[in-house]
Amino acid sequence: MCHALLQDPAFFRFLQRIDEAFAAETRIARCRRCAGALHSADYPRKPRGCPASVVEDYSLRFSFTCGRCQKRATPASVRFLGRRVYLAVVLMLVSPRGGAQGRALCELLTIPERTLGRWRTWWTEEFLRTPFWRSMRERLSIPIEIARLPGNLLERFDASTAMDRMTQLLCFVSPLSTRAVLTEIQELRRSRRNLVRRWPSSIVKIKPSN
Repeated sequence: MCHALLQDPAFFRFLQRIDEAFAAETRIARCRRCAGALHSADYPRKPRGCPASVVEDYSLRFSFTCGRCQKRATPASVRFLGRRVYLAVVLMLVSPRGGAQGRALCELLTIPERTLGRWRTWWTEEFLRTPFWRSMRERLSIPIEIARLPGNLLERFDASTAMDRMTQLLCFVSPLSTRAVLTEIQELRRSRRNLVRRWPSSIVKIKPSN
């Protein structure tokens, strides 16, 4: 699964289209502060972990600024997870402990041991404290084994291909890619309203327990 996905330009182009849809949704919604029109103000990126044929498309992270108050509005992303230079799919594939494929991928992408250690610590500590996870964990019928994150999250998605399962996982964690969505989740928790899924059920579906 590791090498096949990372060498498939069609997979990365599909993720690009999802991000474009998220960006269009954000732009239509206008500025959350003053309802002003949003204008493109993309962030330059130097992506690591994608085929050379899509590097140019991945060199920008979609973002906007309000034409009235200049407030930033950065959509969620399935391509990027925060400001990390390695793409989100790379974090999903190499962060789980153990496994020869993960080790081989680290060597292929020259991911330093220190960087890999930070990612694993983030999954088992910081990730658990995010408003996103505190909201979502209640939806899982079977508790997650913390030490196996994020690999056991991938196992919870029901799809016929590795590409579809990974896409579901990336959509699931995409709120973590932008502060605006995390703030929205936090506000929903404070008001004790149910978290409304932002993604169509055809894209993200939690695998039911037996």
